[in-house]
Amino acid sequence: MEDQQTGLFNEQESIPNFPWRQLFFGFLVPVAIFYLLHRFGQPLTGALLAIGWGIGLVVIKYVSSRKIELFPALSIPVVLIELIGTIITRNPDFYLASSAIESALWGLLFLGSLFLTRPIIQIFAELLNPGLGSQEFLNQFKMNLQLYQSAWKILTAIWAVVYFLKASILILLQLKLPLEAFLVVRIAFGLPVLVTMLIFSYRFPRWYWTRYSSDPSSI
Repeated sequence: MEDQQTGLFNEQESIPNFPWRQLFFGFLVPVAIFYLLHRFGQPLTGALLAIGWGIGLVVIKYVSSRKIELFPALSIPVVLIELIGTIITRNPDFYLASSAIESALWGLLFLGSLFLTRPIIQIFAELLNPGLGSQEFLNQFKMNLQLYQSAWKILTAIWAVVYFLKASILILLQLKLPLEAFLVVRIAFGLPVLVTMLIFSYRFPRWYWTRYSSDPSSI
């Protein structure tokens, strides 16, 4: 019952339900823990606490329901990349470039997953919504498997393009802007871009399936 009420696509609502609570506690809280302690000169402690928080939520969710909690799993690599930039290398230039490096790595991950049977965005969505892609779900939208999968491939490709563009822009601005201005842009290109893409990802598949389900040959 809970999955039906909080899933990606609720049959009784025209707009997908976005899991704001999971995003807040699973992603924003551990990232905030890291940055807060980093500001007070304790980045290693902050990283350990943030990663511990994320792992704890993943384990609790898996033990209780045999499902993967996506957002805390996403927070772990973000914190690890920041930790590499601040602790292991002690290189200020690398730290400033860490966001661009992270974006390029995510872009490569999204791009590479297009060659798999299921692209990474489809995997994430189906982890959050176990009934997604079932025959009952396909019948609900009156579509075939090819139309279902094409939405996830397009969406995954969009994620790859956005993150490659983000990496390119950050590298360029790091070379051109003063440090203070670049740090502001770096923050603006962080969580706002991620949250925007997550919201877009919850809206695009329904629009795509509704748009093309009447004529799958047009895709």
